[in-house]
Amino acid sequence: MPRPDNWPRTILHVDLDAFYTSVHQRDDPKLRGVPVAVAGRSRRAVVMGASYEARNYGIRSAMPLHEALQLSPQLVVVPPDGARYREASRLVHQIFRRYTSPELVEAIALDEAYLDVTARTRHGTSNAEEVARRIKFQIHTEVGLTASVGAATSKLVAKVASGTRKPDGLVLVLPDTEADFLAPLPIGVIPGLGPKTEERLHAMGLRTVGALAAYETQRLVQALGTNGAVLQRLAQGRDRTPVDGSRPAKTISAETTFENDVSDRGQLEVALRDLTDRVTERLKTDGVRARTVYVKLKLPDFRLVSRQVSRTSPTDDVETIFRAARSALEKSHVESRAVRLIGVGLSGLEHPAPDLQLTLFD
Repeated sequence: MPRPDNWPRTILHVDLDAFYTSVHQRDDPKLRGVPVAVAGRSRRAVVMGASYEARNYGIRSAMPLHEALQLSPQLVVVPPDGARYREASRLVHQIFRRYTSPELVEAIALDEAYLDVTARTRHGTSNAEEVARRIKFQIHTEVGLTASVGAATSKLVAKVASGTRKPDGLVLVLPDTEADFLAPLPIGVIPGLGPKTEERLHAMGLRTVGALAAYETQRLVQALGTNGAVLQRLAQGRDRTPVDGSRPAKTISAETTFENDVSDRGQLEVALRDLTDRVTERLKTDGVRARTVYVKLKLPDFRLVSRQVSRTSPTDDVETIFRAARSALEKSHVESRAVRLIGVGLSGLEHPAPDLQLTLFD
């Protein structure tokens, strides 16, 4: 029997592989082994999930469906089934609770969660690898899905680890080896690192996590502000963020970058409508509603402008959300300026209460 670990913390990051399409392939044998995408039926539909067979053709989530069909004419498109996804996620979370308490399971999305299993591995009879293997086995045998798992002493390293060996992978990063594990990886693996910051780091000659970790801190701060020091700590594998099961659900967002800067209000509203459709479809799939709608704009000089509109009760109505997004766009006062990128996001996510009465946005 494996000995308990003497890790300071044992954090697992569990990521269900190609979750949406895997649920459909599990339930319909005809879909197994063929390229499958989950998408709505509107002319503006975007891919919500792509099977690994579809990914082999270059098809990815958030891609317009018409582009996906050009890449693979034999692509099988199935409509989203939020109830089925939520049930699969519920069963997986039942498995999680066999290994730790609910407040130590932090759901990031239906298909992704952090678990703090320190008590199990320190005081029980199992080590991190054994716990991770049991969770993977039970997800596969009881729910019919595969999961990739990263195990480490921090959320950051566990998340990066789970993404390095997909699908159906298991990667353990032992204590005091975090920096060595991260060092050869591209800096883009650091969670939350935006494309603009990544471009700036590349311009500074920093392309790997190890190069960022070893760079002179003062020069990083001069280039990136206080974020430079934060990024360097992450690159060194230093992350003490706790697993928090009471953490609110993450935001849902989508954005698009224009080929040429756009100043026409009509064009901006067309893009706004498309993005609203995308985020609302994901909102309904996840079975949640949003209290806040925000719009993000990037100007040609790379300055960001963000405005939000909040409401007293949550909604998942696409027209209500679009009106709020349009109101947030008006608040941005960019009518006379060109826009390089536009994004729409939803936050304050929560599951609906019975007989919820909707109110107008403030």
